[in-house]
Amino acid sequence: MILQYGNFAYFFYPLLAAVFVTGAYFLLRHRPLAVRKGVVLALMLINLLQHFLKPFLYPQYRGQEFNILLVTAYNLCAFLIIASPVVFLFKSAAWKDFIALFGTFAGIISMAIPHWFIGKQFWTWDVFRYYFCHALLFASSLLTLLLGLHRLRWRNFWKMPFLFFLALILVCFDFIAVAYFRGTQDSLAAMLDAYNPCWFFHPVEQFDFIVPVIDFFTPDLFMGDPATGKPYTPLLWYFIPMYLLIALLSFAAMALADRRHFLEDCRTLGSKCRLLKKRLCKRK
Repeated sequence: MILQYGNFAYFFYPLLAAVFVTGAYFLLRHRPLAVRKGVVLALMLINLLQHFLKPFLYPQYRGQEFNILLVTAYNLCAFLIIASPVVFLFKSAAWKDFIALFGTFAGIISMAIPHWFIGKQFWTWDVFRYYFCHALLFASSLLTLLLGLHRLRWRNFWKMPFLFFLALILVCFDFIAVAYFRGTQDSLAAMLDAYNPCWFFHPVEQFDFIVPVIDFFTPDLFMGDPATGKPYTPLLWYFIPMYLLIALLSFAAMALADRRHFLEDCRTLGSKCRLLKKRLCKRK
């Protein structure tokens, strides 16, 4: 069976993930807090173990030279998988917001757009591994919220883009560390430019139609020009539009999830505005 957008194969694993999350939620929602935490942490640790042990677990890697990059934070999803259990056990509210939000979104987007496997055989270990790790990322992140193990705080919405950019910077440092560990003789700049996690260094050809939108928000100083060979400025070439997009989506999701505090803050702000208006009128 060939994986194509809209066919049976396309929906198979995402539907399994949705059924799993729904079933886990109804089975665990009235269980003690320790049980809920234990199950979600177990999902995170299973995902972490399969990430670290993938060269030994999955047949497609057998007989190949060990690639240490595959067991590190080599992209955003790998970073989220590694960071999830660590953040889950600590008390940083902003990082927990980030992992819960981006883990859920990254899992959904990765399963909705399996770009690397479209047109390829579906029943393969490589496809299974791809969906398995992203489904676990999606499930553990969403269940953290659904089971009340963490409450999103809408006031942190403006921090989400900065944590996203920080995560990408850490991914780049991970790549640099692995390159030096291997003792590569290639140009580091050229390698990073080719690696290009989440478009950090430049746009990709398949999505050139988005570049004019980014160009509208970005000063020409940071934009590249393939015709003249002018390079894009890493990160800064899409910092403003990406910040606005992530902040807007985070605000919508977090204000909805934390609507009680959001409405309270809106009422408080309204009261302060009315009080300020009265004071200004009295001065007149």
